[in-house]
Amino acid sequence: MKVLIEKLDEIIKFFKKSSFPEVMDKKELARYIGIHENNVHNYIYTEGFPYLKQPGMKDGYPKQAVKKWLEEHTEYYRR
Repeated sequence: MKVLIEKLDEIIKFFKKSSFPEVMDKKELARYIGIHENNVHNYIYTEGFPYLKQPGMKDGYPKQAVKKWLEEHTEYYRR
């Protein structure tokens, strides 16, 4: 049992140090943006919105790329 726990700790440390981007699904993306899950399509079908094609899986949305995209595409009203 101790060996198993040590191995799991090792795997967790690897993924925390990994250079793989944090990838969100549609539900996580909606929560991150602060909108209802039903409205997330307004974003993901916008030209240039970042996503990862994952063979055999649903598309994912890399958190850092989404953050950058939002920063570049958010407009503020001047008063």
